[in-house]
Amino acid sequence: TITRTKYLDRIIELNGTPDIKIITGIRRSGKSKLMQAYIEYLKSNFENINIIFIDFMDLAYEEIMEYHALHAYVEEHYQEGKTNYLFVDEVQMCPNFELAINSLYSKGIYDIYVTGSNAFLLSADLATLFTGRYIEIHVFPFSFQEYCQYYDDVSDKDKLFDDYTIKGGLAGSYAYRTEKDRTNYIKEVYETIVTRDLVQKYA
Repeated sequence: TITRTKYLDRIIELNGTPDIKIITGIRRSGKSKLMQAYIEYLKSNFENINIIFIDFMDLAYEEIMEYHALHAYVEEHYQEGKTNYLFVDEVQMCPNFELAINSLYSKGIYDIYVTGSNAFLLSADLATLFTGRYIEIHVFPFSFQEYCQYYDDVSDKDKLFDDYTIKGGLAGSYAYRTEKDRTNYIKEVYETIVTRDLVQKYA
């Protein structure tokens, strides 16, 4: 695992700004890990903060996967006198999530960050979904430079580049030893994007 400094630094620059920070990217591109890295940064560098974190991939939050319940949960966990950060991972899994997020944003008491799949949070749709100001941080799969950092090896860049063109930038595939398993992983990611995300959005 590496710290994706380019993206983390950008989010740090936006700390405390009155915008909804929207982290987008394809599945498995590292959005959730980036959010977690930023949360760790906040915990290490700031006092008197309250972090409200919701991960809709976690069954523990299934009961609030409805926009009224999401809104109520956040309000219940607000702490007076502290800087309140709201993080919602995979926000698109909550139907009509934008109604809750827009309402919370309008109160002006939360620093809001959300992640979502490209299929649901297309750049062209953001202005329609969010009534307040927002900034999109688009996360891409590993660049070649990040690939080299991941393997901590720059001894033979030509060979590394050849490997990179075969393995690609989805870091989750690097856990597999064989090319067949890596190819299956990447294939499954793209099939999920097409058969589930896009079909759900446009059906």
